Amino acid sequence: MISSEQYLSILLSLPTLPKKGETISVTIGELANVLYCTPRNVKLILRKLAEDGYIQWRGGVGRGHPSQMTPLRDFNEVAVGHFQDLLVKDKIKEAMNILYLKDLPLPLRHKLHRFLENRFGFQVERANATTVDVLRVTMRRKPDSLDPAFVSTSTEAFLLQQICDTLLVFNPKEKTFIPGLAHSWESNDDGSQWTFYLRKGVRFHNGKLLTSKDVLYTFQRLQELQSPSRWQYEEVIHVEIPSDFIITFHLRQPNLLFLHFLSSFYMYVLPHDVTFSSSGIIGTGPFRMTEFTNQVLVLEAYEDYFRERALLDRVELWFVPEDIQDDLYQLPDWSGQGEKKAAEIEYLMDGSQFVVFNFRKKGIHHNRYFRKAMRLIFDRLSIIEELAENRISPANSFLPVKSKQADYERSPIDLAKNYLRESGYSGETLKLYYLDKKEFVDDARWLQQRCEAAGLTITLHPISFDNYYLTNADEEADLLIICESLEDDTEWGYLNLFQNESSFLRRFLSDKQHSWLDELLLQFVQTPSAEERDKIIDKVEQKILDEEWLLFGYHMNKISRYHPALNGVSFDSFGWINFSKLWIRKDMQG
Repeated sequence: MISSEQYLSILLSLPTLPKKGETISVTIGELANVLYCTPRNVKLILRKLAEDGYIQWRGGVGRGHPSQMTPLRDFNEVAVGHFQDLLVKDKIKEAMNILYLKDLPLPLRHKLHRFLENRFGFQVERANATTVDVLRVTMRRKPDSLDPAFVSTSTEAFLLQQICDTLLVFNPKEKTFIPGLAHSWESNDDGSQWTFYLRKGVRFHNGKLLTSKDVLYTFQRLQELQSPSRWQYEEVIHVEIPSDFIITFHLRQPNLLFLHFLSSFYMYVLPHDVTFSSSGIIGTGPFRMTEFTNQVLVLEAYEDYFRERALLDRVELWFVPEDIQDDLYQLPDWSGQGEKKAAEIEYLMDGSQFVVFNFRKKGIHHNRYFRKAMRLIFDRLSIIEELAENRISPANSFLPVKSKQADYERSPIDLAKNYLRESGYSGETLKLYYLDKKEFVDDARWLQQRCEAAGLTITLHPISFDNYYLTNADEEADLLIICESLEDDTEWGYLNLFQNESSFLRRFLSDKQHSWLDELLLQFVQTPSAEERDKIIDKVEQKILDEEWLLFGYHMNKISRYHPALNGVSFDSFGWINFSKLWIRKDMQG
């Protein structure tokens, strides 16, 4: 570390940030822990800091006489100067280290981030006498898993989509499938046997040709790793490989929705002869992963992509502290034309926020009157009105179009109190779990206050994204607040919601409830008519409403902002831009 960074690290390690000229006591041993070096090296560093005019140091002599240090430079000025110097030298990784310094004051963090923005957005670099188009964007939080077998968030699914491909792709506008790695497919009359014909000449990022063995390996890997997605393939009893470019799946019973399963993000095809590594994923997609660390994910256009080459040459996704994240694919104002207004796309997301009861744990929530009381306490109209933001409309279904058909009234707390008495509630404390994200934190606190007004005691327990799979919520929670957003492929989204083993709905419902659902969902995949399948969904949701298995809350909108210089913008159901289609107009490049 250079002197300025060492100076910043030392000051931030102290119990309180000292002002310029303020003398404080500190030991060599304490500084050795901060600087990760020996006491001897600490003394060398302190001598250099003193020579460079950062500190005044007076070593303690004898027992009871601690060493004293006096900062001679303003902390904020040093931080800003060091940060800007790193940016000038294009040392973005080192600059990001400053943003992540522990206990960095929030106002300073925001100030540094504003300097950083000018190094983000679209950049034109020179390499080997040619130009390289680079898009740098910031992301909140590093993805937990970039393994297709364990995708748990829309962010992970989106990033994998840039690197990998599936056999076929669902077209949400036409409600049909288009070729992917397979150029054609067919099934027998009842949908119990499906054959896929692979494109020839498709190469993985390591240069190896794609064959049927890779598809088989990807399928078998989901089973061997006990992927939460393996419910999709439990009916597969045999896989046949007639040739290097043909693969046939034999099912135990008919499944007319099997194409949905093979187009899901869990089936991103991986090479059979390469050990999987999430820090070096090898796929066939439009971008290849060249770097993945705690700071950054770098994607470079794959020159041998079997479809149209990506228009951008490189995309860098930098992971910044959550408290400085913005929602803009931001580009700097090269042309000096003044501040440009961000373009926006606003849309209502398919899916719903809801409260689900944990039927796998004993408790008062098994009582119908208690759940009726909670239905009144969790007043959909009130939470939308009082918390506002992106809470747009009350939900009575996972789909907004169906929720619009319902009537909603205010829920009186007094009636909730009556139901609580009929349930036999006697003051016991219930545990409410929720994902540790701002909107859910606000929802949980709001619901806790509503419960208190009704005479019901609940405690709040956040779940971090890191513990989405490994959590004690399954055993400890009585209730859970969560939001589930359906994919562009809503029929597959419904199936995944109720049958994926990582879904909290699946984890919280009882075996009896599973049996009832599974029987209907089996009928669902064997029904050829979309209208009849929709009736099955209605039947599932009516059962949920009648017995209050869960309490629908609200639907959310999402606003995706991007700089107007970006062209080729198209968003998926979660608001992500397809990077491979992006390009920048010439008049915006300066």
